[in-house]
Amino acid sequence: MAGEKLTIEVPTVSAAGAKIALAAAEKLAAERGLHVSIAVLDQAGYPVSLHRMDGATVTSAEAATRKARTAAQLRMPSKIFQDLLHGGMTTLLSLEFLTPMAGGVPLEAGGVVVGGIGCSGGSEEDDEALAAAGAQAFAAAVGQG
Repeated sequence: MAGEKLTIEVPTVSAAGAKIALAAAEKLAAERGLHVSIAVLDQAGYPVSLHRMDGATVTSAEAATRKARTAAQLRMPSKIFQDLLHGGMTTLLSLEFLTPMAGGVPLEAGGVVVGGIGCSGGSEEDDEALAAAGAQAFAAAVGQG
């Protein structure tokens, strides 16, 4: 194993990056008159930022976190798994770490998933749109959007 790298660098969303994504999602929520929770997690699925807007349900914070974790760890929107489940792939329910609900979107930088954003408290369409707005704002800030 001589000469092999024994460590790797793993890019992850920073607190500043999380604020950008969260602010964009919150702005759209306010424009739509929604009271939601927004979670931004790093690539490993651990919280960087969590915001529960005034009036958002307590359970929406956990749902937003789980949606963001699904998007970050599996590197794809959580809605994909919701669609697979609706299509009959019930084996997904055996995966404890998976939340097959719309509203979780990966955060990317340089073509690499560096985290995820999850939103909960609105309709399925609202949660998805808010998370997408946060991901798009993050992508624009890192020069991808």
